[in-house]
Amino acid sequence: MKKLSKLIVNADDFGYCEAVNYGIISAHRNGIVTSTTIMANMPGFDHAVNLLKENKDIGCGVHMTLSCNKPLNNKFKSLVDENGMFHRRINEEVVNKIDLDELYYEFCSQIDRVKNAGVEISHLDSHHHVHTIPHFKDVIKSIMDKYNLKIRGGLDHKFDYKERVIPCIDSFYDKNVDVEFFNNNIEEIKSYDVCDLMTHPAFIDNYLLNSTSYAINRAKEYEILTNKKIKKILNENEIVLTNYKNVRSNT
Repeated sequence: MKKLSKLIVNADDFGYCEAVNYGIISAHRNGIVTSTTIMANMPGFDHAVNLLKENKDIGCGVHMTLSCNKPLNNKFKSLVDENGMFHRRINEEVVNKIDLDELYYEFCSQIDRVKNAGVEISHLDSHHHVHTIPHFKDVIKSIMDKYNLKIRGGLDHKFDYKERVIPCIDSFYDKNVDVEFFNNNIEEIKSYDVCDLMTHPAFIDNYLLNSTSYAINRAKEYEILTNKKIKKILNENEIVLTNYKNVRSNT
């Protein structure tokens, strides 16, 4: 019997603000989004948690954050700029200055806040893929040891515990956001037993418009991810939609 490919459509940035939250949940109810990851340090966190209580079939992981807003721990000085905010650009200079113990405890604090809010955490990933930075490898390994969760793979980073790493397709972004993306990338999707398609659907509000350059594009992502043609393409290619809660591993 042929083994079907499984696709996790993960909407990043849940908790960013209410408009993002509503867009993600609508893309789940009316489209192909099956999973999301929540930002524990953002102003829409409590709103997102309440939406999860009404939408129990969407999987939810933690979007570990190091480059947006501010940390949960205000005493961790190596993680922030002179204004107490996370560095918006995690370049080599910033990475080399980060105290890895502070990074570990901040990420754990974010995961614990989600867990303590009553969310059944399905997996881990991160804002701007910071969990794949090689210098942070030991921190991420310690976190995986502590929480025993699946994690999104990405870029060229090689994780320990390969049985818990789900490959990521991160090219559904910016100019690639189109119905044809799924036709053009169907063979890549089918090459995996299971993979994570990273997406960023959202509705728009002033907070989103004034805090990120990737704002209007999110509305376009929402439009594509709720387009009925996409489900038809996936069905014709025998690709099953799932989430991290429902997959054992990438093998």
